[in-house]
Amino acid sequence: MGSVCNPLQFRESTERSRRKLLLALGRKASKHVSVGKRRLRCRLGLSMKLNGATKQGHSAETAEPLPLGELIQYWCAVTIADELHFTRAARRLHLDQSAVSRHIQKLEAKLGVKLFVRNGRGVEQTNAAKAFIPYARKSLDYANHGESLAQAIARGDPQEFEVAYSPVVDAHLIAQIKSLVDGAGMRIPIRFQSVPAERLTQRLLQGASHAAIGILPVANDIANLCILREKLLVALPATHRLAQRRVVHAAQIGDDSVIWAFGAQDSIATKHFIDLFHRAGYLPYISREAQSVAEALGLVREGFGVAFVKATELRLHPEGLVIRPFSEPYLVVETGLLYLNELRWDFLKEFVSLVSHHLR
Repeated sequence: MGSVCNPLQFRESTERSRRKLLLALGRKASKHVSVGKRRLRCRLGLSMKLNGATKQGHSAETAEPLPLGELIQYWCAVTIADELHFTRAARRLHLDQSAVSRHIQKLEAKLGVKLFVRNGRGVEQTNAAKAFIPYARKSLDYANHGESLAQAIARGDPQEFEVAYSPVVDAHLIAQIKSLVDGAGMRIPIRFQSVPAERLTQRLLQGASHAAIGILPVANDIANLCILREKLLVALPATHRLAQRRVVHAAQIGDDSVIWAFGAQDSIATKHFIDLFHRAGYLPYISREAQSVAEALGLVREGFGVAFVKATELRLHPEGLVIRPFSEPYLVVETGLLYLNELRWDFLKEFVSLVSHHLR
């Protein structure tokens, strides 16, 4: 059987890898040090042909890498998108501003679009850039994850399997999964880690977590399976005009402030819920975001607005507020097991099979 590596003990951050690469390129340009492309590719984990990669049952699978020049261009584009200023981006990248500008010009020429427009204060992203940058950032995350994974397999480091979960996920569900794992006597230690909802997929891509439990849907490149499907409910102050109703129509909430507990407003899951509410003829007025259901319910109790929660929250029986079901049957919440398909670890397959068999 294969074994799972533990990127937590040895991974380098994307920022650190970026700085090392660009410092090396800068020295090469100044003729102080000669750094070959082959060495740089190995440093980035882009060459996956590793000695000993098949030890302990692992297969050395190769993927088509991004050319080195494109990775540098992506780093420049992502950094400028973060800083919105060429000079600050160049300083952060340890490159001359002229070099950063050249990389961006080459990238824009290849894409056939303009990514950044200069203004009096710095630069602005074009609509094309706003569409492109998230994918460029994800490509860099994959490169960094590949580096950590490759080094781990080659070294055979001690291993641990981390499962990240959103605070929005029902704690009883996490306890069920932990009980399954403990009962199965899994051969590798499994650690559960609470992570903000918007960071779950990022941790998977960076190799910080091997699997995650979160609200569906998620990005298309994240494999997922639904392990819990439940009704969406509305939590209201006990004095609310709808508190006496047994069932609430979504549109009856009107312009009431909503305390949102399902992640950032620009997340895929949030957009999915907004679409469901649109179907019911309702557009939620989200006045603030909560990091957990407990926080959302506390704010509702104090009169800050209403909140949407899952059916499992009924067991909380919070004092000072009521929880009512929606009349619309399609207003449901799905909780999923998330992982990366390209990770061919036997232990990951075992974990997914165990959870899906008992909870789907």
